[in-house]
Formats: sequence, C-alpha cells, structure tokens
Amino acid sequence: MRLLVGLGLLVASALVDPNMPQAQTRGPILLGPPTPLSPGNDTLVTPPAPPPVLQPIPERAAPRTTADGSIRIEGLKRLTVDAAGSLTPDSGGLRTDLWAGTPGPIALRLVALLPAAPDSRALRDLQRRLLLSSGPAPADLPTEGALLAARAERLLAMGALDELAALALVAPGRDDEPEIARVLAERALAVADQATACRYHEAMSTRADDRYWLKVGVVCELWRGDTAKAEFGARVLSEVGEHDALLQELVQGAVAGRTGGPQRLAGATAVHLAAAIAAKARIDPDVMSIDSLPVLVALARGIGDPPFAARLAAAEKAERAGALATDALIALYAEVAVRAGPVDGALRAAEADPSAYSRALLWRTADINPDSAQRARAVRKAFEIAENASSWRQTARVFAPLIRRLDVAAGPDDLPPDAVRALVAAGLAPEARPWMDWLQTHGDAGNTSAGAMYRQVWVAAWIGGGDRLAPYREASVAAWWDELREIDPEGASNLGAAALALMDALGAPVGVDAWRGLAGGPPTSPYETPSAAFRNGVSAAAAAGRMAEAIMLACAGFGEVRLEELDPTAIAGVVMALRGLGLEDDARHLAGEAAVAYGL
Repeated sequence: MRLLVGLGLLVASALVDPNMPQAQTRGPILLGPPTPLSPGNDTLVTPPAPPPVLQPIPERAAPRTTADGSIRIEGLKRLTVDAAGSLTPDSGGLRTDLWAGTPGPIALRLVALLPAAPDSRALRDLQRRLLLSSGPAPADLPTEGALLAARAERLLAMGALDELAALALVAPGRDDEPEIARVLAERALAVADQATACRYHEAMSTRADDRYWLKVGVVCELWRGDTAKAEFGARVLSEVGEHDALLQELVQGAVAGRTGGPQRLAGATAVHLAAAIAAKARIDPDVMSIDSLPVLVALARGIGDPPFAARLAAAEKAERAGALATDALIALYAEVAVRAGPVDGALRAAEADPSAYSRALLWRTADINPDSAQRARAVRKAFEIAENASSWRQTARVFAPLIRRLDVAAGPDDLPPDAVRALVAAGLAPEARPWMDWLQTHGDAGNTSAGAMYRQVWVAAWIGGGDRLAPYREASVAAWWDELREIDPEGASNLGAAALALMDALGAPVGVDAWRGLAGGPPTSPYETPSAAFRNGVSAAAAAGRMAEAIMLACAGFGEVRLEELDPTAIAGVVMALRGLGLEDDARHLAGEAAVAYGL
C-alpha cells in the first residue's frame, strides 16, 4: 500500500509544474521535467526517450461467481434498439434472456424462416410473443437494428398490424432506415393511412434503391387525384422491368373513371388495396384468391368498404391463419340478422351451401335461441360442414363460447365427444369437465353408448387437459386402445403411435411395453417429417436454455404444413422442448391441437 501511495505522489509531482499557472492545462502534458531551449531556437529539443517501463496490462474483469458457483456475476451490456419490445414477462412476453446463447447471424436467419401462418395456434402465439418480447439481443449482429427490422418484417407477413404498430412505438427513431420504413409504409397502406405511407415515400424514394417505392409513389398520386402522374409512374415501372398487371389495371380504371363491375383483387398486396381505395374501386366479394394476410385483415375490418360477404370470407381466412382474433370473427358473425325460433331453416341453408355465411348463420341462430337443445343442433351442424381438420379447429374456436353455455344433457347424444375435442382444440380443455363427467356417469350407469364415447375421447381429453380433466389410469389407456382397434383396425397403429408419443412427451407414465403392441402394421409413416437439422436443433437449443432459438426452429421446421400431416414424433419432440423451457401451458395446448387434428 505504501508503494502505491509513493508511486501516486511521484506521478503527481511529474504532472504538476509549480512554475506554471494552473490554468495552462491544454495541449500535450510532458511526463518529465521541461527540456531547455536550444541556443537561438524557439523549438523544444526532445532528448532520446528513456527506456519504457513495462507495466502489466490489467486484464478485463472476468465474470465472477459466488463461492458455490450458483450465481454468475457479469458486467452490464449496452442495450441496443434490437432489444426493444412491446411485451415483457409481466405482460405476456417471454423471458428477457430469450436470445442468450444464439449468435446474431443464426438469429437473423431463423427469424427470416418463420412462417406467416403456422397451422398451430399455440405455435403462432409463441412466435408472436417471441417477435414482440423485449430483451438483450445477440451482440454480434451485423448492424444495429437488423434484428428489429427482421422481427418487424415477420410481424407484417403474419398480418399482425396492431402488434407491429406497438413494436414501432417502443423503438422510435428507426423509421428512417429503409428496411423499417418499407415495413411501416406497407402497414400504413393496409390500414389506409395515406399520409404516413406518402411521408415514407417522400423520405425514401431518393435514398433507397428499391422499386417498391415507385409503386407507393403511384398510389400517392392516385390519392392526390393526379391520374396523369400515376399513369406515368405505372409506365416507368413497366419500363424498368417491374410490370404489375393489377396495379396497371387499377390505374387505368382511375384514369377512365370507375364505371365497371367490382374489382377482383387476386394476388393483391397492401399496395393494390390502397390503389383500389384511391381509385374508388368496388371490391369483388370473392377474396379467396388473396393470400396477403395484411390485406385480408384490412378487408375483414371493412377497410376499402368491401361488401359484407367479402368481409366475412376474409375474416374467416385471416382467423384461420391466426392473423385475426377469434373475437373479431365472432363480432362479424353477430351482425347476421336472424329470427328467434326453430333452427331448421339455418340447418337446411348450411346443408345446401356450407359457406362462411352459413357458419355465421348457424352461430347467430345458436346464439339467440333460448332453447339449449336447439342451440346444440346448430352447433352440431357447424362441425358437420367443416371442410377439413383446420376448418374444424376454427369452428371449435368460434363456437367454444356457445358450447360452454349448452346444457350437457340437452344436446344430441353424439355431441359430447365433439364438445370435448372442440374445447381442447380451443385451448379451453378445463371447460370440458362437465361433458367428461356426464359421459363417465352415464357410462358407469350402464349407458353403453356413453361409455364407448368416453373411452374414445379419453386420450384427447388427457392430452389437452391432463389429470384435471381426465385422471391418468393405465386401464383407461388400455380401454381406449381396445376401442380404437375395434372402430378403426387399419388406422389404429398410426393413431396409437401418435397418442403414445404425445402422452409420453407430456410426462405420462407410458410403459416401455406399450409400444410393442403398435408394431403390427406396416413400418411406414403417412406423415411429413422436418429435417434432422430442425428436429435435433430444437432439442439441443432447449437443453441449452436457448429459448428463442428453440421456438424459431420448431416454428420454421413445421412451416405452414397442416398439423394432421406432421409426424407426431416431431410434434412430441417440440412439446418436450417447450416443457423443458418452462412453457408448460403452450406445450399442452400444442399437444391438444395435434391430438384433435389427428382425430384422437
């Protein structure tokens, strides 16, 4: 200690010259006594430098740990804009260290691979929360803001217009960057915010080498009423090799004055919707050829004044993709005018034309009918007209509030299994308890039909709701398996394998001998399987605690493939990974969706 004090005094005396005023402190400081001037010269003579004294360079403080190694102490890192998010763990977001351990280039590549419309609502919700969650980003991103821009682009592709706006609010000052500006301009076009879209065009058209801004410029001229400039801009697009037939058609319609029939928007993007609105085009009710989720969400919300049939069809398609909240679709259903009374008319209409309007008619009829038995008939018909497994699960989500209001004993005898499966698919498995209790009670009382239905639906109930809904018993598994083999001898092996894989992933005590009974069928699989890179990557990332990486690998690996077409063992692997990351509810929701999709 005395040595350190002495060294400090020595350095201080070398730095301070008592013969110089204290104010003279600018310029280089001489570490040594003043050097005399040479005769007849006003310059300083610099003597040979003394040999340097080598001092050990202090090492950067390494992370410290507590004595038992249980706590790791590190210095705080600077948070970049890529850490911004509109969700925190307290508001539904993922944990703040979700990006820890994932290299920046890998994070960017996986974000870009995320599907716009995963078939699982559980995975879609996880993906949305990941993109919106705040937390320190990887330190080795190529440029600051790269991850934020990638997240914003995926939110736009998912049709998450409100979530994108929320993310932009917590990351101000970034909309002057081309990637962010384009995403926010596209959102502005989708919600008919012409002022914002044109402001981005004015700021970016001279800075960004992107022909997209030429299209936005055409739309802005249409909004201003300058059809000559809009037509010129459309010609420029064609001359530079960016021919857009739909945009050209909309511009020509605006130039000639709109007198024709409704405008079809096949393949439309937000630019085309904005151009149609600016050109005062009437929108065709057939919107099924539109794949852009931002456009479908906009039409569902009534932007562009589409006919009600177009709004309804767009809302169903957007909700099925997860881009529109189920409550928003229900609100549209509620606008259908019906009369209270018997439901036979609605049933006949749905049978003749199983369309979006028919589903809305059934929903509205069931909603206003005071008779629980009549409501149950309408609900039953809605499930009957579902076109496929994905449509069936959408029906489950939309009709779940009505199912919860039904009198269990008043419905058709074959409704309880579908009611249980619907509530499981909608993520409301605990609400199915009255239906399971009714089946079990009547089955135990000698009702053979109720007993058979209980055995058939038991596995889906346990997968979706756990012991709270259907307590696990080996006898119940055996009874379900015997019932399945009797009903579907050819498909029993594949369904049994799917059930055991999902149950095992959820921690059920599936015995090792259970798998041997499934080996009677041919050793083939009718399912699609993600590559080993994704399957093994999910489990490795989860084991290492890399939350964002595991979720992205799972979502990207499944893509937009229908759940019923995916290999159950792959879904089971994701379920196990999510449970390992502490996402128990999400894991069970995914497993329940898959069980219903497979027909369990």
